[in-house]
Formats: sequence, structure tokens, C-alpha cells
Amino acid sequence: MASSSAYRQTQIFLKKTRDRVLSGNNDALMISSRFRLIDAKGEVLGRLASQISYVLQGKDKPTFDRSKPLGDAIVVINASKIHLSGRKMEQKKFHRHTGYVGGLVTRTAKAMHARDETFLIRKAVERMLPDNQLRKEHLRKLRVFPNEEHPFKDLSADRLVPFEMPLRALKRSDGEDEYRLETESGNDDEEDDGWQRRV
Repeated sequence: MASSSAYRQTQIFLKKTRDRVLSGNNDALMISSRFRLIDAKGEVLGRLASQISYVLQGKDKPTFDRSKPLGDAIVVINASKIHLSGRKMEQKKFHRHTGYVGGLVTRTAKAMHARDETFLIRKAVERMLPDNQLRKEHLRKLRVFPNEEHPFKDLSADRLVPFEMPLRALKRSDGEDEYRLETESGNDDEEDDGWQRRV
């Protein structure tokens, strides 16, 4: 009887812990050794999501193991200022079905962004992660905020590490690819010298 009671208490404890993690409680996330802070202002959605999924899986570490969730937790700020190249804001569509006849609901990326400013980043990262049992584990380590306010400001500098996006390839008018820094506004350092933005 005592063993079954202890087993039942253990199961209740595990269920509460699991529910706390799934509900997005930040206390459960504090177990992570390091947090990476990413500023999404002006970043292209696809490039940003690929880098986030890379870090979430721990592929930037020498201890990478695809069977274990060894990646760092990621805090994304300024999600409302994300950039989609071309006319994807109007042309990209998301579909869902209510389950009833004629219940297909279609919304553009612009409409989804207006409803939830963190949706585009969360959905893009989710679709870039491998579709296996570790996907939920990786997504639990992702926190996206629409502006610069986030609850992890009290972390020490060695735990909350800013993440720098890799340099973006720019295409010269002669067709050669080279890497070059860009300003925050997205324009080149020099105004017109044969460089073009690659989108």
C-alpha cells in the first residue's frame, strides 16, 4: 500500500511539473544554463528563424547530440518589427479548418501579425525544427516578445548573452557575392557603389 501511495504521489508531482512547463512558466525555463537574447528588429523572418532553430537544437555547440535537447534558451524581442521580403505579408497565407462543412479559414500573414505579433516567428521556428519528439522540448525554450520588455532582465550578463546574426551576403552588380556589414535601417554603409541588397 505504501509503495502504491508513493507511486501515485510521484505521478502527481510529475504531472504538475509537466503542466508548469507546458503552460510557459518561466520558473521551469530557469533550469537552462544560458539564455540567448535576439533582437528581431529589421531582421528577415526566414533568416532569423533558421538561426533560432539552429541554436535551439544546440548545433552551435561541440557537444551537439541530435537525440538530446542541449540547446540554449532563446529570448526574442521586438517581434513586432520583423521583416518579410517581397510581398509576403499580403501573399503568404495560413489555413485552418473548423471541422464543419465550409469551415476553411484563410488569413494572410499581415492579418495574423495584427492578431498576434509573435505568431510569425513562433510558427516559422516550429516548422524549421525536426518533426520528432524533441520538437516540443525545443519550443519550450523559445520565448518571443513583441517589444523590448521581457521578464529575463534580472539575469546576469554571463547567463543572458546577446546573439549576433551572421553577416548577410550582398550581391554586387558584377554578380559576385561578398559579405559586408549593414546599418540598422537595412541600407549599406555606402550609399551607391554597385551594391544591391539580396532579398
